[in-house]
Amino acid sequence: MNAKVISFVNMKGGVGKTTLTINIGNELAKKGKRVLIVDMDPQFNATQSLLLYKTRLVNSGEANFDNEEVLVNQEIKSTEYYKELSNNKKTVLQLFEKTNIVEPLPNSGLDQKVSDNLYFIPGDLKVSKEIPGDNANKVGVLTKHFADNHILEKYDYIFIDCPPTWSILTHSSLFASDYYVIPSKVDLYSSIGIKLLEEQIDEKITNDTVYKMTGRKLKRLGVIFTLVHKKIKAEEDRMKYLKEEFRGDIEFFTSTFPHIPSISTKFIMIDEVRENSTYSELVNSAEKITDELISKI
Repeated sequence: MNAKVISFVNMKGGVGKTTLTINIGNELAKKGKRVLIVDMDPQFNATQSLLLYKTRLVNSGEANFDNEEVLVNQEIKSTEYYKELSNNKKTVLQLFEKTNIVEPLPNSGLDQKVSDNLYFIPGDLKVSKEIPGDNANKVGVLTKHFADNHILEKYDYIFIDCPPTWSILTHSSLFASDYYVIPSKVDLYSSIGIKLLEEQIDEKITNDTVYKMTGRKLKRLGVIFTLVHKKIKAEEDRMKYLKEEFRGDIEFFTSTFPHIPSISTKFIMIDEVRENSTYSELVNSAEKITDELISKI
């Protein structure tokens, strides 16, 4: 087993990046693949979502989206679990607190189980304090942690949820990756963010001397349009424009991730509403994107 490491990254926030990351990861886990999600975004939304999802699975008898008291209790339990992980130094913060890359990184155990085949390394709001200053010696911390703890041998896929800005967190994520995916809303300003991301990757990764010495090559799998409004001509025109603008340079997934106006804010994983016909489009979309991602790899 040698995991495929994939970063989900965009220089723009609010594009459904985390939702896409954890749901594709869960789809692969349901297919029997061992998946690790690494939360490198200081907002740690993936961590909050996965811990809450785990809490609901553990307390499956309480899975009632109409019971506000139960939902609040689940949130409290997941928060307490996170505090325990943080106190025991089981978050990505431990990787970036090291000031010298040759020092031993934390021993194995950062990856936490969510459900069968699905694991994650928790994010940490405090990691943002590690960003300022000279971080040149921290670019390889994630790569080194994977190697030191045989992470690549334990999983089929590793998904990294990156921050919506370029920093040492994004840099080290892409440095450790084999592939990257760009989730993007159907927004004409998205082209600016995509171009900025590509410029940073060219400068900091592709043409970097240290990266070239590794003999590896970071590959772009393409752009996935997210929060798409179906059968709206203006949106279709925007997608057509963006595809034309990047024709020959950047690939686009055929499958898109839809915007569902009636979507509940209470469920986390699409898997939680798989049997609800109201969300069949969402379920089908997640399955198609997952299959297309596998085929591209």
